[in-house]
Amino acid sequence: MSYPKVTIQIVTWNTLRYLTQCLSSIFAQSYRDFQVLVIDNGSQDGTLQFLKNDYPDVTVFQNHKNLGFAKANNQGIRLLNSPYMLLCNSDIFMESDWLEKAMALAESEKYSQYGSFGGKLIKMKLTGELREIEKTNVIDSCGLKILKNRQVVEIGAGEDSSGYNDRIDVFGQSAALALYRREALNNCAIKIGNQDEEEYFDEDFFSYKEDVDLAWRMNLFGWKSIYDPSLVAYHARSASGSEKTSMMDIIKNKGKQSELAKFYSYRNHFLLLKKNEFKKNFMKDFWTIFPYEMKKFFYFLLFDFKNLKAIGEVFKLGSKMKKKGDLIKNNSKASSEMINKWIN
Repeated sequence: MSYPKVTIQIVTWNTLRYLTQCLSSIFAQSYRDFQVLVIDNGSQDGTLQFLKNDYPDVTVFQNHKNLGFAKANNQGIRLLNSPYMLLCNSDIFMESDWLEKAMALAESEKYSQYGSFGGKLIKMKLTGELREIEKTNVIDSCGLKILKNRQVVEIGAGEDSSGYNDRIDVFGQSAALALYRREALNNCAIKIGNQDEEEYFDEDFFSYKEDVDLAWRMNLFGWKSIYDPSLVAYHARSASGSEKTSMMDIIKNKGKQSELAKFYSYRNHFLLLKKNEFKKNFMKDFWTIFPYEMKKFFYFLLFDFKNLKAIGEVFKLGSKMKKKGDLIKNNSKASSEMINKWIN
């Protein structure tokens, strides 16, 4: 069976308010060799009826409960065997040439060893009853970067969108909008013990930082990632399940950020390091990492004690993460020095 070159995949969970604008930008793409797949995580806001009535050509896979961002995306990646997967949050609006330009890069021999491709994501708002797009000039993400304290941040976030105009290699992409090469996804998929199927995104993460985990694994397995500023899209961020949460984000958003987001962001940060970090690199930066972790710990201890249950979850999953980490390291093509070049 032949498939379109690209599957554009959207995971939905009560995000109907964003879908009209998102799908309109998808079907306005100048590149046409694609199919659209929606994985719905048990939405109760009319999403399925809307798709049935307004977009009958969209393939829909329905879950009866929220299985999380990671598992739902894995379901879709397994379902349709296109050579490329474009993961797209429901709160994204792409310029009409986004996919055409991304595929020109991906299909170029020069970038055959690149597993993921992304561009300049700019913040937007949806306003009024018609949810009209209000574009801003503030960057949402130009790819992922790891700091010495192991905080993972969106490159350029909060800065003026007139910057970051050079095409560069980056550590990885935010899965809010990223084109992945299936060959790379298959190469980086892992399976341990009695797991039924290989995982692309780590399903133990559920939501938050699973895209960072995949980016790290892709680097370990020898796949590169590129940022191209000509790939312009807009992100409302409100519906995202993959936002990178720093210590300052937690403090600034006290009372605003959901308990679920804080819990998974804190927990998954440790799982990420347990699986992917080289001991040599960790010890090299220990005195930068330790104070950062202590600040987060004491914040939760003093102001948000219930989220310290995340530490218990880390211990509970520790053995499983070690098995995954050992499997990854045994198949890694990258040395600690090669990974260390991304940490700054």
